[in-house]
Amino acid sequence: MAKTVSGRAVVLGMFAFAIVMTGALWGYWEFYTRPFRPLQYAINAEFPNSSPRVIGGEHKSHKQVFPSTLRLVIRVDFDPTDAADAVIEPYTSRLLALAAAHVDLSPYEQVEIHLVHRVPEAETQQRSFVFPTAELERL
Repeated sequence: MAKTVSGRAVVLGMFAFAIVMTGALWGYWEFYTRPFRPLQYAINAEFPNSSPRVIGGEHKSHKQVFPSTLRLVIRVDFDPTDAADAVIEPYTSRLLALAAAHVDLSPYEQVEIHLVHRVPEAETQQRSFVFPTAELERL
């Protein structure tokens, strides 16, 4: 005859598992975003309601193929695919200046900037730019 487990033990086990997983997720996110939080706060102060995300590092599977990248993603309130360069240039130049001020760019080979415009019930409009950090250091 198979041994049974009480319902109380199952519920306690489920709670313990949930607490451990929540703690692991919090710890992962804390260490993953900590180096970039000052930059995210600065971007949000400069561009309110832009929901900035900053991610840095190397591609997981092809480190030799993909360069180490600092990626900045912000939400804008215009269609970046249709906007003139005169509209976009202040965003990119200010984001690069903020990145240089708040993050050490020396470990990165490039900075990617993604301007994203989300339209309800339509395709997301996005425009991306890549700036080699070697060129940024000369500015």
